[in-house]
Amino acid sequence: SGGRIFREQRVTVLLTIREFHTVFALVVIFSNAFAGLLAFIANKTRSYGRRPFWAFIALAQTMVFVQAILGVALQSDENLPPRDFHYLYGFSMIVFIALLYGYRTQVGEKQYLLYGFGSLFIMGLGIRAFFIGV
Repeated sequence: SGGRIFREQRVTVLLTIREFHTVFALVVIFSNAFAGLLAFIANKTRSYGRRPFWAFIALAQTMVFVQAILGVALQSDENLPPRDFHYLYGFSMIVFIALLYGYRTQVGEKQYLLYGFGSLFIMGLGIRAFFIGV
């Protein structure tokens, strides 16, 4: 007929918001565990101020915010009943990241220890939120 023929394209959703939130929680947990390990290694070897180290710290901490946004989207999408402790642990991670950032200049050479223990603490909060939320 001379007109264009459009083929129907199907979009395959690989993961639901719930599944992605669950999988991404593990990414957040393990990335903060690795960030903590890197911080302890940096402190031990005195290899301070390396750009890749700080980039990874920023990435690991930014993933916490992405995870929180996914959680809000999941809550909104599925109209879930509140899980107070799950929200508390998630919100605590965000507050703790702000505290780490605020104290980073006040601890001098110990800032790698601050981020090492801080990243492990964020990991622990993530583990608690994970097991409460699943």
